[in-house]
Amino acid sequence: MQSPQPAQPRRRSSEIGALLTIDFVTHGLPRTRTVTFEACRDELPRGTVSSWTSSAPANWQMPSVSPPSMTDSDQATAALLDFSASITAPLSLRYSRLVSCRQMTDAEDDWQSRAIDVHALTGRIMLANGRTMSLGWSGFGDGLAGMAEGPKRARVEWVSRCAGTAAPVDAGDIPVVLAPQPAAVVAHEAIGHFSEAAASAAIDLRHRLGCRLAADDFDVFDDPTRGAAARYGVDDEGTVAVGPTQIVDGGVLVQQLHGRGSARTAQTLSTANARAAQITQQPIPRLSNLVVPAGTRSQDELVDCLGDGLLVHHLSHGFSRGLEIEARIVLAELVRSGRRTGIFVGDGRLTERIDVLARCIARGDRIELNPNALCGKHGQILYDVGTMAPAMLLSQLRIAR
Repeated sequence: MQSPQPAQPRRRSSEIGALLTIDFVTHGLPRTRTVTFEACRDELPRGTVSSWTSSAPANWQMPSVSPPSMTDSDQATAALLDFSASITAPLSLRYSRLVSCRQMTDAEDDWQSRAIDVHALTGRIMLANGRTMSLGWSGFGDGLAGMAEGPKRARVEWVSRCAGTAAPVDAGDIPVVLAPQPAAVVAHEAIGHFSEAAASAAIDLRHRLGCRLAADDFDVFDDPTRGAAARYGVDDEGTVAVGPTQIVDGGVLVQQLHGRGSARTAQTLSTANARAAQITQQPIPRLSNLVVPAGTRSQDELVDCLGDGLLVHHLSHGFSRGLEIEARIVLAELVRSGRRTGIFVGDGRLTERIDVLARCIARGDRIELNPNALCGKHGQILYDVGTMAPAMLLSQLRIAR
């Protein structure tokens, strides 16, 4: 006769914080709003959950915390207007900044605290050819430095200008070099999401372990302590993050990312990847910072090895669906005999299998953080799901119109 399973502890969590949003449309005036909030969540051992938007009850004996400080709205508005003035095309933008302090416990006297400080700059730019280009920046901190004059802003200006003159890309199976930003999008969708355990703890995805996702020389990690887009010492269940988790070894999935519930189902330990967009929502297994290590060649050397094909500069709207991934090709450049031509194309889609990176022949010698760390899963949008990747040479990529 089997002994009964021990009841899971009662989990309590609370959050206090503020959200600043600024909306701006070309030829309009900025609209600014700051909202402060408090919220709590109480999860009983058998899964019954109560949540409410007010301070925690006194009998929780929660350590007191002060509300975190928010960005000065005038400073953020000035940065947003300065950035918008550098883009010659009409646009619409939203700047968001979230700062909060979360506290979690599954014991009355052992509260864990986590500070959240993230931003997002989202919107659309109207291109010269009548198409639109989505803009997405996000990650740790207030993000105002990224809007100032410098490489990050200059790249948006360059991509939007070139994409406005780009002809439609031809469909087919084409050899490509992915610059670091599109390489990060592909790695995030093809490897990152496939490595996450199911949102429901009742679903066991261990059958995915052992699947080949990339070439033999790929070793991929998830690391919340790296200090990139995501930065946390404990996840939203209070599990301490002790360092990187290797999820791919030699191109093969060897570990999944877990919270406590999915870890129990898989008979393993949590990897400190339980994350929630709001404290009133159920934490689910999510990426933190996905890291694809660099190779040994420069991006120019990868292009030289390409022969005839495409150098993909920018992707957007990446998503995974079962064993397939898709993304929108915003800007690519024709390559002939290993030389860039300056002829730009776009307005296409990559449609690929989940193991597309098994066709990666070589990787660039430096990794870059994708400036867009926005990620939505099961209706929970996080601002800080980072991906760091180098440029990649792929023998073939399927492109559709």
